[in-house]
Amino acid sequence: MIVLEHVSKRFKSKEKKYIGKYVLRSIFFKLVALLKKERIETGYDTILKDISITIKPGEHVGILGRNKAGKTTLLQLLSGITEPSGGKLRVEGDIIQVFAQGDILGDLTGREYIYLHGTALGKSKRMVAEHVDEIIAFSEIQTIDTPVKFYSTGMRTRLAISVALHLPADIYVLDEVFSGSDIFFKEKVIRYLQQILMGKTLIIVSHHEDIIRSFCERLILLENGLVKMDGPIDEVMPVYKQQV
Repeated sequence: MIVLEHVSKRFKSKEKKYIGKYVLRSIFFKLVALLKKERIETGYDTILKDISITIKPGEHVGILGRNKAGKTTLLQLLSGITEPSGGKLRVEGDIIQVFAQGDILGDLTGREYIYLHGTALGKSKRMVAEHVDEIIAFSEIQTIDTPVKFYSTGMRTRLAISVALHLPADIYVLDEVFSGSDIFFKEKVIRYLQQILMGKTLIIVSHHEDIIRSFCERLILLENGLVKMDGPIDEVMPVYKQQV
């Protein structure tokens, strides 16, 4: 079970242009806050605003939205990578998350990365060792003991996906995982997911309608950090297409 109640998420702004104007503006807002007896905080970017969602065990839910709608931030909250700035979040079950493969460290061999990634996902080294052979076989990487920095983007993607999908979990969270893989591996992953997702919860972000329709009956459409629509795929997808 996943429950979000009026969840918001904000990050401190990374860049401040015209710092003098910013300081003056900040002082002004603080003075206004004192006069109003309220606290107004500046220098933050709010990514998600008052999100309330319930995802039941075994549901397969797609998250859609244009760039910067808050999709990845939502998945990071669900995965425990970051915490809400406001509201309540409750996640019951063991989560495996698969994000973009940019986190792969180039100096590690593929085999070393399997163990590092597996333990980062909360699994013991012993459990990873039990699955390492099937992970390598599924990834189709013949040079598994070569440093990852020599891998192509497609190889890195295959390795990251293979690790995540071969470790047991109750909830699988996928964020645009097919962007760097070829059509043959994508079809292979889809077939494998269809086998292992029986009774499992899936939350997936993808711009590919065929991927979404392969797994999901429910879609959540985000717009500017808000839930614009939440419902059956055939009702939400047309609204999303009008945005694109």
